[in-house]
Amino acid sequence: MVKTAVKKNLYPKPLRYHLRFQVIPGKNAERDARILAGFCKNHCVEEVVIFFAGEEWNNGLLSLKEENMWFNTVKKVKHILEKTGIKTSLNPWMTVLHCDRGRKFPEDRKFKPAVSPCGETSKACGSFADDNWRDYIYKLYGRFARLGFRVTWVEDDFRYHNHSPLTWGIGFEKEILKRFERKIGRGVSREEVVRNILKPGPPHPWREKWMENWREIQIEVAEGLASAVSKNAPDKTKIGLMSSHPTSHSVEGRDWQKLFRAFTIGGDVAHRPHFGGYSESLGRNKVYSIMMLDVQKNFRPASCEVAPEIENFPYTNWNKSDTLTWAEMALCMFFGSDALLLNLFPFSGNPADREPGVGKLLDRSRPGLEWISSKFSKDLHTRGVGIPWKQDAATHVHTYSGQSMHELNTTSFEPGYFLLPCGVPVSANFQKVNALFGSLAWAFTDNEILQMLGGGLLLDAVSAEILCERGFSKYIGVEFKKWTYREESKYSVEMIVSRQTGIEKGFYMSVNLFDRTGVLKPIKKAREWTVIITPEKKYWGPGMIAYKNEIGGRIITHAVPNPARLVLSYQRQILTQKAIEFISKGAFDSVVVIGGPHLIPIHFENKNQNFAVILNGSPDASSPAIKINSENFRHSVKATLLAPLAKPEKVNLSIQTKRGALTITSCREIPYLGFLVLEW
Repeated sequence: MVKTAVKKNLYPKPLRYHLRFQVIPGKNAERDARILAGFCKNHCVEEVVIFFAGEEWNNGLLSLKEENMWFNTVKKVKHILEKTGIKTSLNPWMTVLHCDRGRKFPEDRKFKPAVSPCGETSKACGSFADDNWRDYIYKLYGRFARLGFRVTWVEDDFRYHNHSPLTWGIGFEKEILKRFERKIGRGVSREEVVRNILKPGPPHPWREKWMENWREIQIEVAEGLASAVSKNAPDKTKIGLMSSHPTSHSVEGRDWQKLFRAFTIGGDVAHRPHFGGYSESLGRNKVYSIMMLDVQKNFRPASCEVAPEIENFPYTNWNKSDTLTWAEMALCMFFGSDALLLNLFPFSGNPADREPGVGKLLDRSRPGLEWISSKFSKDLHTRGVGIPWKQDAATHVHTYSGQSMHELNTTSFEPGYFLLPCGVPVSANFQKVNALFGSLAWAFTDNEILQMLGGGLLLDAVSAEILCERGFSKYIGVEFKKWTYREESKYSVEMIVSRQTGIEKGFYMSVNLFDRTGVLKPIKKAREWTVIITPEKKYWGPGMIAYKNEIGGRIITHAVPNPARLVLSYQRQILTQKAIEFISKGAFDSVVVIGGPHLIPIHFENKNQNFAVILNGSPDASSPAIKINSENFRHSVKATLLAPLAKPEKVNLSIQTKRGALTITSCREIPYLGFLVLEW
């Protein structure tokens, strides 16, 4: 008999564990379902997301025989779980299918294969435009919906990109080409479409039309799935969308708001945002997770249920540590998630009790996660340096060789990879000061660029070149002359030449590993903060240029592309924080952190409250100092330490005021992948 643990919930907002689990068909299915129910009761898992035909037990898109087998198994498992008080949702592992992996289409289904931009034909992945596939997927979702699930999930193979072994992905089938022909009024070939949507220089008009074509097809399928589920579900239900990286979805022409509307049933919809890696990685890499959780808040309706993907693939804590899993769960709760979609068990078909470590992880994680859940809600938003994103960015970027769909990729994250490890928080929304690196500079309108230029703006060489080409040179304070490539010159060292940097003049830093560097010419009144020199100490050109423009803005421009590739150090941290101080006119309305490498801050606020969350991304324990630039700061500050897999602890603080700014120092070190949380 399974002993059920009784746990008292000390916090007003419940922590919701939703476990993704697959019980395979066969003689042990009911036994395994009962074991699963006992596991959930013992470890306070409120819901099982029943996974079927997934991973090792997937034979491709389902034959009717396979469909019947999985349907009967899911029905039994659902009944046993709900009889013991466990809620259920459903997770089919495929829509068009993730990848071939040796699979083929079932003989009793007449699917048309997906085609890559290179003309490769998939052996197992379906096409969004295939009427036979649509009929199959609608009937499949409708049939399972009759069993009555709280949420029916749509897997993240609901996409055009990433269907191996095909180059880039799918979406170049004859049916999709025919729809495009109707849109533009003439016949086309796949080769002509690819050539034009990748044409170097300013985007060809076909690119926007092609992405519109893809978007319309995908929304039709979303509406069909929502209709199939809503018509067949016996009770109130919703559809949940799983998604991957915004950059890739931008290349597909995804309109997030329209897609969520298409999936909405009776005003309800759910989202499983991807945000973390599948395997163990360094804590400093959590800057990616922070930015992913932040930017995706802008994609969905405010009422949307959010359950981020807590991932471990190919599973076990040999692959990902409990410590890292806990830290990722904590990040989700800081961003106000409704539940955690737990992908922790192998899908290889063994009963839940074969992996006792998973239960221990969930139990030890709960105290810290419940504390976060009680404090952090969806109405909090981030502050810091803005790294705004445009969902149609891929429509606007310029390509250079025109050979690969990946040339359409652009991201808002590069400034975050630079600023967050230097102790400067970022926000996915426009702020008083913003940062713009890379080809994303093509995506914003002239008015949006002028808005950023009228505040504070941090640029790299790529964005500077683009803004100069667009006619904004006089506002950024530089003329972009050319690129110099690694084998053309001996640029190697960046040297401090201005006291405004906060670093002694003559200090050296490396730029030796950049494969190219921009040659910039400061215009009148622009000031060099650093210069680039050769091994002979000969002047090569400006390294960082500071400028106050005629519309009240302040700009810092780097001569290197993507400063996230610079060698970080305490001096680089000081220089970067001084740059933010300059472009914010000495009144950065957020926090900055010093005290150690990779002390990564997130600043949350609403009308009544502020939180500073500092993650220690370095294996060395650190005691951070948090600086708040506010002359009128009169609030009391509380601090809590959240060490991995431990109970929350109150922390004493040392607070000093100097020149209108507070420096708040923790009296306790933060361990690796731990968090210090300040409240005021």
